[in-house]
Amino acid sequence: MKFSPRSHQDYLQFVIDQLQSEYSTPEQNAFLQQFYSDLIFWITPIDLSKTASIMQSAYSLKTKGRSPRDPADMLRSTLLMTKLGMNVDNWVRSLRTFPIYAILSGFSPLDTPGVGTFYDFFRRLWRASTPHKTGRIKRKLRKPRKKGKKNQKLEPKNPKITDKLVARVLRQDQIHYSPKEHDTLQHLFQTLFVFPSAEKGLLGDTNSFRVIGDGSPVETGARSFGKFLCDCRKSGNWKCTCKRQFSDPDATWGWDSYREKYYYGRTLYMFTAADSPYDLPVYPRLFKASQHDSVSWICGYQELRHWYPQWNLGEAILDSAHDALPIYTMLERDNVSAIIDLNNRRSGHLVYNNMEIDSDGVPICPIGRKMVCWGKCPGRQRVKWRCPAKVGKWECPHPCSPSDYGRTFYTSTADNPRLFPRIRRDSKEWRTRYASRTGVERCIKRQKVDYNLEASRGRSSRHWNIRVYLIAMCQHADAWLQEAKKQNQLTTIQQWLKSAPAA
Repeated sequence: MKFSPRSHQDYLQFVIDQLQSEYSTPEQNAFLQQFYSDLIFWITPIDLSKTASIMQSAYSLKTKGRSPRDPADMLRSTLLMTKLGMNVDNWVRSLRTFPIYAILSGFSPLDTPGVGTFYDFFRRLWRASTPHKTGRIKRKLRKPRKKGKKNQKLEPKNPKITDKLVARVLRQDQIHYSPKEHDTLQHLFQTLFVFPSAEKGLLGDTNSFRVIGDGSPVETGARSFGKFLCDCRKSGNWKCTCKRQFSDPDATWGWDSYREKYYYGRTLYMFTAADSPYDLPVYPRLFKASQHDSVSWICGYQELRHWYPQWNLGEAILDSAHDALPIYTMLERDNVSAIIDLNNRRSGHLVYNNMEIDSDGVPICPIGRKMVCWGKCPGRQRVKWRCPAKVGKWECPHPCSPSDYGRTFYTSTADNPRLFPRIRRDSKEWRTRYASRTGVERCIKRQKVDYNLEASRGRSSRHWNIRVYLIAMCQHADAWLQEAKKQNQLTTIQQWLKSAPAA
C-alpha cells in the first residue's frame, strides 16, 4: 500500500480549507447553511482513520503502479452516496458536478474517482474471489406449493434442526467461528460505528447487554428461473431438469408471512440493541430465505458472541418463532435471560410434576384456579406458588392439602426454562421487557423503507451485504447527529469554518 492514511483531524482541516476556498462569499456560506448544514455535521464527526489498517490485507504491497485512493475517503464517499440515495453512476456524476460532495468525501473537486474505482473498492470489501457464494450454474429451485397462514412462518424442513445445532454448540468448550465473506464489512462496522456508539451510551449497558433478534424478507432483483443453457425447448420440452445459469445463485425461495406470499431472495436477520433510544443495529446478517428464524438465531447468536466477546449478554428478546426448548437451554448455559413469546401451536397440554400449567407458566390447581405467586427463592431460579383458596381466604370445595397454610408448589427454571423463564410471563415486568422487541422491527423498517434497501434490486451476495452494512453505518451516523442536536452541540456553518472542530 503506497499511500499514507491521514488522521481525522487532517481530514477536518482539509474540509474547512476547501469549503473556505470554494464557498468564500457570505451568500455562499448562507447557501451551505441552508441546504448542506445537516449533511456537513452528519459526515464530519465520523472518524474513519482506522479504515486503512483494517483493510490493509485487501491492498497489494507492491510499490509499482498508481497509488490507490485512501480507503477512508472511499468509505466516506459511499456513505454519503447511501445517505443521499444514489447509485454509483449518479454519484460519480454528482461528485464532478457539486464540489461540496467531493470535499466532504475527502477528494479534491478536480480529482474525483470514477465508476470503476468504486466497484474496485467494493471488491476489496468482500473477502471472496467472486460476488457469489456458490456457482452460477445449477438446477432450478422449485417454488414450494405449501403455504402458511397469516403471521405464521413455515416450520423448518428438518423438525430436529434446532436440537442438532444447539447440541453441537453445547459440545464446544469455546466459540467456533469460521471466516465469512463479510468479515471486513463487520470489522469496519464494529470498529468505526458500534464501539463509538457504545462509548456514547447509545447501546445501553454492554456489561448486561440486551439484544433483540428478528428476520425480514429481502427480495432479489434476479429471476428465479434462470437462463437456459440447453436446447430442450427446441424439441418442445419446456420443463426440462437441465442446469441453468443464474445471475443470483445464492437466492432461494422463502415465505413472507406478513404479505402471505412466497418471495425469491434472502432473509435479513438483524441483531439490535434493546436499550438503544435509536434502535441501532449491532450485527446485520443475511441468510437463505428458506431458513427458519430459529436456525438463523442460533447461527447468528454464536457469531455475535465471537464479534463482541468483551460484552456480557444479559437478555435475549425474541418472538414466538424462536420458541424452542434448545434455544432456552443454550441461553441458560450462557447465563442469558430469555424473553421469548410462547408459540401456542407448539404448547399443547402443559403438565409439570403432575400439575397442569397454563400458557403463562402459572400452575393450575385441581379445581381449575390459578395458584398465587408467593415470591422467588433467593439465589435460586425457583418460584413458590400457594393455594388460591388459602391466600384469598375462601372455602375450597375440594381441598388438596390438610395444612392450614395450604398446598405449595415450586417451579424451577433449571427444570424447564421454556415454561418457567427467569422472568414470569404473567408478570408486568415480562410484558414491559417484551414490549421493547418492536425496536428490531423499527430498525429493519429504517433499512427497508427509509433507506430503500430493496430499491437497488441487487443480484449478488456481495451487493446485498455491502448495501446492508452501509445502511447500518448510516443508522449510527443518523443517531449521532440527532444526539448532537438534542444536546445543542451544533453551531452555524460560519462558526464551524472559523475554527477546526475537535476530532
